[in-house]
Amino acid sequence: MNAWSVALLVAGWLGGCLLAGRRHQLASHTGGRPGNAPRVSVIIPARDEARRLPRLLACLGAASPHPYEVVVVDDASTDETAHIARTSGARVVPVDAPAGWTGKAWACWRGARAADGDVLVFLDADTEPAPGAVAALARRASASGGIVSVQPWHRVERPYERLSAWCNVVAVIGAGTGGPQARGWWRRPVVFGAAIAVTRDAYFAIGGHAAVRSEVAEDLALARRAAEYGVPATSLTGGGAMRFRMYPDGPARLVEGWSKNLLAGASSLPPVRLAVAVAWITGSLAAGALAVGAIPSLVTHGALATSCAALVSYGAYGAQAFVLMRRVGRFGAGTAALFAVPLVAFLVLFALGSSRVATRRPVRWRGRVVPAGRS
Repeated sequence: MNAWSVALLVAGWLGGCLLAGRRHQLASHTGGRPGNAPRVSVIIPARDEARRLPRLLACLGAASPHPYEVVVVDDASTDETAHIARTSGARVVPVDAPAGWTGKAWACWRGARAADGDVLVFLDADTEPAPGAVAALARRASASGGIVSVQPWHRVERPYERLSAWCNVVAVIGAGTGGPQARGWWRRPVVFGAAIAVTRDAYFAIGGHAAVRSEVAEDLALARRAAEYGVPATSLTGGGAMRFRMYPDGPARLVEGWSKNLLAGASSLPPVRLAVAVAWITGSLAAGALAVGAIPSLVTHGALATSCAALVSYGAYGAQAFVLMRRVGRFGAGTAALFAVPLVAFLVLFALGSSRVATRRPVRWRGRVVPAGRS
């Protein structure tokens, strides 16, 4: 292992620590007096969500000591989504996206216009808020006068879902979390689309989802829109307060989902942060490659010092991966120990997304086709 390799490994590992920064996490307690709580509308865009929607509606039944309305926007579902929502007591708004709109943007926009709350909380159907989490999210948005979003903690059940580990880590620490006071050269405002709370006034002032109607990554577009209008945006991780299970329908949906979002996320980063992220990913990949080559080198050539140095560097990156993966999901020590596997999966998914944009192939998502080049 030469000096350049050591420098790359050290710089990449330190870059990962720098990107991680402080942990900014949603707390499920609401604080304050119940009488000060804003009126809250929970808006759930749902397309064929009969399997996941009952869990979310059950969570909402005990999620807050303050009453709020629940609006399920049935986006041309072909299953029992609408029936399940009505049975739970939610308002159901049936929609079908017109030309020029993505399905989710249209559903969110129609739900927002139908809702009555002072604070609008948009939740994907696979989110699982803990008791008090929705009220806490709404309070933070009301206090800030802007947008507060949460990247939920990833609940993992099947082995293939562990391939999302690196994607989840990059999505959170690549974009960064925290309040709107960050220096623009290091971190730009970000919105995580799975759980968003925004004051009604701020939402309609920036044009809401109508202003990002054709964007594949509508959450990133909302963040840019908020920045243009001076609306503060705070991003948090879910921890124990907000969870979800991504892509339970199989590996094909995982590939479809991540490949459409990763490139858009990378293009939204400031150049300095992007450079640090590239150094961190490169160092992680180098550590994995050196470790793979160290074992046969040790066996065939007895290169003890070189092999030990490679394995130590792999261990350092593995320990870092373990800490970062714990922030974003239940991936476990085994996934961190084999971090090179989800790292390669991340690179493959990123390459697929880049290829789609370069060749202008459309995105297929939940039975719809979205034109290429949107981000």
